[in-house]
Amino acid sequence: MAEEKTYDIGEALIVEGSTEKVFYSEFIENRALANGVSIAKVADGDGTNYVATRHDGTSVLVKLNNVGTITQMTNSAEWFHRSCASRYADIPWTVFLGYDTDAYNSNITKFHEGDWARLRNDIEPKAVAIIDLAAKADIEDIMLCNYTGVLSFLGLPSNTEMPYGRKGKARMKKLHKMVALNKPYHEGDKARPLVRALDMDEILRTAPIPLGMLEATIVGSSENRM
Repeated sequence: MAEEKTYDIGEALIVEGSTEKVFYSEFIENRALANGVSIAKVADGDGTNYVATRHDGTSVLVKLNNVGTITQMTNSAEWFHRSCASRYADIPWTVFLGYDTDAYNSNITKFHEGDWARLRNDIEPKAVAIIDLAAKADIEDIMLCNYTGVLSFLGLPSNTEMPYGRKGKARMKKLHKMVALNKPYHEGDKARPLVRALDMDEILRTAPIPLGMLEATIVGSSENRM
């Protein structure tokens, strides 16, 4: 039985891993505050959730689910239906899928086929939109869009060249080792201090994924902002 309506809009993020969850949770909070929108964490017994209150009084429930590995993402339809569409059945839901394409020359076509097509078909009847947040390699590639911020956090000179590496995670690890050979790059929640040090405005402008659409679903259209 669906719960009584308590929100106006729902936003569900299904992401691949714990570092992605940290990044997007910090991005959500940052963009809300940058636009003067109040935001607070809420507990409903299922994952990381936020409620954003727009300037027009509209309340937005944001729910994040990280599945651990890309092979488990196709099971996320069950989470969406249980925790989002059924539990809060009286509000419209937008679903964001956050994953990486594993290589710079990959596109997202394969994420619309096979098990991924079934995931989308399962979600689609209960979602007003399904939006891909596809990174070209790793979430670290998105973080490195604010390269000067990463360097500043690590205390490296501003003229430090970007290390070679096919994927962002490899480059991030090399940057940490430039600080000290035994300095590891920590993923997951231990990456939060680094993520918090990033300039989200620059990342929003330069990242090759539609972060602007994610921001808009949280804070509303520009004419409704302060």
